[in-house]
Amino acid sequence: MTETAEDGRSAPSSTLHRIEDGILFLLMGALVVLSCAQILLRNWFDISFLWVDPATRHLVLWASFLGALVASREAQHIRIDAVLRLLKPRSQRIATVLGDIVAASVCALLAYIALRFVADERQYGGSVFLDIPQWCLQTVFPLVFCGMAMRFLLAAYHQAKAEIHA
Repeated sequence: MTETAEDGRSAPSSTLHRIEDGILFLLMGALVVLSCAQILLRNWFDISFLWVDPATRHLVLWASFLGALVASREAQHIRIDAVLRLLKPRSQRIATVLGDIVAASVCALLAYIALRFVADERQYGGSVFLDIPQWCLQTVFPLVFCGMAMRFLLAAYHQAKAEIHA
Protein backbone atom coordinates (compact mmCIF):
# COMPACT_ATOMS: atom_id res chain seq x y z
CA MET A 1 0.00 0.00 0.00
CA THR A 2 1.33 3.45 -0.88
CA GLU A 3 1.21 6.45 1.38
CA THR A 4 -0.82 9.44 0.29
CA ALA A 5 -0.08 13.08 0.84
CA GLU A 6 -2.60 15.54 2.23
CA ASP A 7 -3.76 16.52 -1.27
CA GLY A 8 -4.46 12.89 -2.24
CA ARG A 9 -1.35 12.31 -4.36
CA SER A 10 0.83 9.31 -3.71
CA ALA A 11 3.93 9.95 -1.59
CA PRO A 12 6.38 9.33 -4.48
CA SER A 13 4.45 11.79 -6.62
CA SER A 14 4.44 14.34 -3.83
CA THR A 15 8.18 13.84 -3.33
CA LEU A 16 8.80 14.34 -7.05
CA HIS A 17 6.77 17.56 -6.92
CA ARG A 18 8.82 18.84 -3.99
CA ILE A 19 12.03 18.01 -5.86
CA GLU A 20 10.79 19.87 -8.95
CA ASP A 21 9.80 22.87 -6.85
CA GLY A 22 13.13 22.81 -5.01
CA ILE A 23 15.15 22.71 -8.23
CA LEU A 24 13.08 25.53 -9.67
CA PHE A 25 13.60 27.55 -6.48
CA LEU A 26 17.37 26.98 -6.62
CA LEU A 27 17.52 27.93 -10.31
CA MET A 28 15.60 31.14 -9.71
CA GLY A 29 17.74 31.97 -6.67
CA ALA A 30 20.95 31.38 -8.62
CA LEU A 31 19.60 33.50 -11.47
CA VAL A 32 18.85 36.43 -9.17
CA VAL A 33 22.14 36.17 -7.26
CA LEU A 34 24.30 35.87 -10.38
CA SER A 35 22.50 38.67 -12.21
CA CYS A 36 22.64 41.06 -9.26
CA ALA A 37 26.27 40.21 -8.51
CA GLN A 38 27.24 40.78 -12.13
CA ILE A 39 25.50 44.17 -12.20
CA LEU A 40 27.07 45.27 -8.91
CA LEU A 41 30.55 44.10 -9.92
CA ARG A 42 30.31 45.89 -13.26
CA ASN A 43 28.99 49.15 -11.85
CA TRP A 44 31.07 49.41 -8.67
CA PHE A 45 34.34 47.65 -9.47
CA ASP A 46 34.48 47.50 -13.28
CA ILE A 47 34.81 43.72 -12.99
CA SER A 48 32.92 41.26 -15.11
CA PHE A 49 33.02 37.47 -15.19
CA LEU A 50 32.62 36.25 -18.76
CA TRP A 51 30.84 33.05 -17.76
CA VAL A 52 28.00 34.75 -15.86
CA ASP A 53 26.08 35.96 -18.92
CA PRO A 54 25.87 32.56 -20.65
CA ALA A 55 25.18 30.96 -17.28
CA THR A 56 22.21 33.25 -16.68
CA ARG A 57 20.89 32.56 -20.19
CA HIS A 58 20.96 28.83 -19.47
CA LEU A 59 19.42 29.34 -16.03
CA VAL A 60 16.55 31.21 -17.70
CA LEU A 61 16.17 28.33 -20.17
CA TRP A 62 16.11 25.69 -17.43
CA ALA A 63 13.78 27.73 -15.21
CA SER A 64 11.40 28.31 -18.12
CA PHE A 65 11.24 24.65 -19.03
CA LEU A 66 10.89 23.46 -15.43
CA GLY A 67 8.23 26.12 -14.95
CA ALA A 68 6.36 24.64 -17.91
CA LEU A 69 6.64 21.21 -16.32
CA VAL A 70 5.22 22.55 -13.06
CA ALA A 71 2.46 24.33 -14.98
CA SER A 72 1.48 21.06 -16.65
CA ARG A 73 1.49 19.39 -13.23
CA GLU A 74 -0.87 22.01 -11.84
CA ALA A 75 -3.00 22.07 -15.03
CA GLN A 76 -2.07 25.75 -15.43
CA HIS A 77 -0.59 25.31 -18.90
CA ILE A 78 -1.92 27.12 -21.95
CA ARG A 79 -5.01 25.35 -23.21
CA ILE A 80 -7.20 26.24 -26.16
CA ASP A 81 -10.60 25.76 -24.61
CA ALA A 82 -12.88 28.17 -26.49
CA VAL A 83 -14.75 25.27 -28.11
CA LEU A 84 -14.94 23.34 -24.83
CA ARG A 85 -17.18 25.99 -23.34
CA LEU A 86 -19.76 25.34 -26.06
CA LEU A 87 -19.95 21.60 -25.37
CA LYS A 88 -22.07 19.70 -22.89
CA PRO A 89 -20.24 18.54 -19.72
CA ARG A 90 -19.78 14.92 -20.89
CA SER A 91 -18.53 16.08 -24.29
CA GLN A 92 -16.18 18.50 -22.52
CA ARG A 93 -14.65 15.64 -20.54
CA ILE A 94 -14.23 13.50 -23.67
CA ALA A 95 -12.68 16.41 -25.57
CA THR A 96 -10.33 17.03 -22.64
CA VAL A 97 -9.19 13.39 -22.73
CA LEU A 98 -8.58 13.62 -26.48
CA GLY A 99 -6.75 16.93 -26.05
CA ASP A 100 -4.52 15.44 -23.36
CA ILE A 101 -3.74 12.47 -25.61
CA VAL A 102 -2.79 14.83 -28.46
CA ALA A 103 -0.68 16.94 -26.07
CA ALA A 104 1.05 13.79 -24.77
CA SER A 105 1.76 12.67 -28.33
CA VAL A 106 3.22 16.02 -29.33
CA CYS A 107 5.36 16.17 -26.18
CA ALA A 108 6.57 12.60 -26.75
CA LEU A 109 7.53 13.47 -30.31
CA LEU A 110 9.34 16.59 -29.11
CA ALA A 111 11.12 14.53 -26.44
CA TYR A 112 12.36 12.13 -29.11
CA ILE A 113 13.51 14.97 -31.37
CA ALA A 114 15.19 16.72 -28.43
CA LEU A 115 16.94 13.50 -27.44
CA ARG A 116 18.35 13.18 -30.94
CA PHE A 117 19.39 16.84 -30.81
CA VAL A 118 21.24 16.33 -27.52
CA ALA A 119 22.91 13.18 -28.89
CA ASP A 120 24.06 15.14 -31.96
CA GLU A 121 25.37 17.96 -29.78
CA ARG A 122 27.24 15.44 -27.65
CA GLN A 123 28.85 13.94 -30.73
CA TYR A 124 29.70 17.38 -32.11
CA GLY A 125 31.25 18.53 -28.83
CA GLY A 126 31.82 22.05 -27.62
CA SER A 127 31.44 23.77 -24.30
CA VAL A 128 29.40 26.75 -23.25
CA PHE A 129 31.17 28.16 -20.20
CA LEU A 130 33.50 26.87 -17.50
CA ASP A 131 34.23 23.86 -19.76
CA ILE A 132 30.69 22.53 -19.25
CA PRO A 133 29.71 20.53 -22.35
CA GLN A 134 26.92 22.17 -24.29
CA TRP A 135 24.90 18.96 -24.52
CA CYS A 136 24.71 18.72 -20.70
CA LEU A 137 22.89 22.02 -20.52
CA GLN A 138 20.51 20.96 -23.29
CA THR A 139 19.30 17.84 -21.49
CA VAL A 140 16.47 19.95 -20.13
CA PHE A 141 14.68 19.63 -23.48
CA PRO A 142 14.13 15.85 -23.58
CA LEU A 143 13.68 15.60 -19.81
CA VAL A 144 10.90 18.16 -19.63
CA PHE A 145 9.13 17.07 -22.81
CA CYS A 146 9.18 13.47 -21.58
CA GLY A 147 7.85 14.55 -18.18
CA MET A 148 5.09 16.60 -19.77
CA ALA A 149 4.14 13.71 -22.08
CA MET A 150 3.79 11.42 -19.09
CA ARG A 151 1.75 14.01 -17.18
CA PHE A 152 -0.66 14.56 -20.08
CA LEU A 153 -0.99 10.81 -20.59
CA LEU A 154 -1.74 10.25 -16.91
CA ALA A 155 -4.24 13.11 -16.92
CA ALA A 156 -6.00 11.55 -19.92
CA TYR A 157 -6.01 8.15 -18.21
CA HIS A 158 -7.47 9.48 -14.95
CA GLN A 159 -10.08 11.57 -16.76
CA ALA A 160 -11.10 8.61 -18.97
CA LYS A 161 -11.25 6.29 -15.97
CA ALA A 162 -13.44 8.78 -14.09
CA GLU A 163 -15.69 9.13 -17.16
CA ILE A 164 -16.11 5.37 -17.48
CA HIS A 165 -16.98 4.97 -13.79
CA ALA A 166 -19.35 7.97 -13.81
